[in-house]
Amino acid sequence: MSELPFEIPTNKDELRNLFLQTRALLVSLWEGFPDELLLQRPGPHPEWSVKDIIAHLSWWEDFAIVRIPILAAGIEVTRIEDFDAVNAQVDAIVSALPLQAVLDHFAANEARILTLIEQFSFEEWADENRPNYKGLSFMFLLGANSFGHYYDHIPDLTAFREKHLG
Repeated sequence: MSELPFEIPTNKDELRNLFLQTRALLVSLWEGFPDELLLQRPGPHPEWSVKDIIAHLSWWEDFAIVRIPILAAGIEVTRIEDFDAVNAQVDAIVSALPLQAVLDHFAANEARILTLIEQFSFEEWADENRPNYKGLSFMFLLGANSFGHYYDHIPDLTAFREKHLG
């Protein structure tokens, strides 16, 4: 995706609202689905059900929730280069999780991310000059693993919803 489907936040309220609004849009795409549709394979993606997508998104949210405080502490971390390999490993781990556990974990991450947003000033969120995270801000890391990442899956979920619920 070359252009972002949202405006870059300029303050913490905009960051929080962007997260909440994008998340609400995402959730609306599977709301009302019976369990069978959430578990159907192929689903919105040839290899993933809706449940698999939710588990995938939750895992990447967890990644940001854990990694941002580590970076804030000044610890240097290795950046991931091969996202496909990580996604394959994650899929192998989370695919066996029960549907309700996946839904509950995704729901719980909302509060965890809102708490994380409150932990830092907007200046800290927007800072791209951290020596331990070269050229990228916490806001970029959060977006790449939550609200920005949601947009990678919204088209497939939208098409799946339209196919099954009209």
